[in-house]
Amino acid sequence: MVIIKSKKYDGMIDLAFKKQRFPSTNARFCTEELKTKPAIDYVLSLKDNVIVIEGIRKNESFSRSKMEPECMYFRYYFEKPTSGKTQSYRKRDVLAWCKKYNADKLRPIFERTAEETINYIKANGQLPNPLYYQGFTRVGCFPCIMSRHAAIKRMIEMAPERIEELVKYEKELGKTFFPSDYIPDYAKTMFTKNGVKIPSVMDVVTYLKRKDATLDIWEEETPSCMSAYNLCE
Repeated sequence: MVIIKSKKYDGMIDLAFKKQRFPSTNARFCTEELKTKPAIDYVLSLKDNVIVIEGIRKNESFSRSKMEPECMYFRYYFEKPTSGKTQSYRKRDVLAWCKKYNADKLRPIFERTAEETINYIKANGQLPNPLYYQGFTRVGCFPCIMSRHAAIKRMIEMAPERIEELVKYEKELGKTFFPSDYIPDYAKTMFTKNGVKIPSVMDVVTYLKRKDATLDIWEEETPSCMSAYNLCE
């Protein structure tokens, strides 16, 4: 059994209105609400042993490097992780389910590099997500709250309608999408109640269009290929 990550762009927006705020780098309730809880609900609906296959690689981030290639799917209902808390969502249902069935999690590409993963996809007659060809590295939500400068700059150029939507949602929620430290203070025009400057979507757009804007170094475009995974033919 395979659980596939949702690619619905507006899932995070719907959730933001439910929570009356956007997710943030420090409060990623989007992951919990859009992926973790729905996946748990689905597994609990099955009356059989389950193998969950997860497409995570250890060199995608520091936190993922601490994961294991195989583990019990509900392990953190029974033990505390090295960081964070044990899981509690539908705990009574999970404990009752685990008395009858078993759920294991496998990460078959855990040790693979990005290049090896892309090559495997193409060798099996499939194509990577089209956004990878355009230089994006996060494609679950568009944009993801974790997007770096280069990704937002590409969005401004390639999908300005998404920027317009973010501006609309900011006005309706009365909250900003980007964190307070996303761009330099001189480029921000908004203030929080405690006097800290925060950037609006349009502040970020204006800044990234500047010729002297400093992008995140590790995501700057290269002249040879726009794709971060060397997908150019």
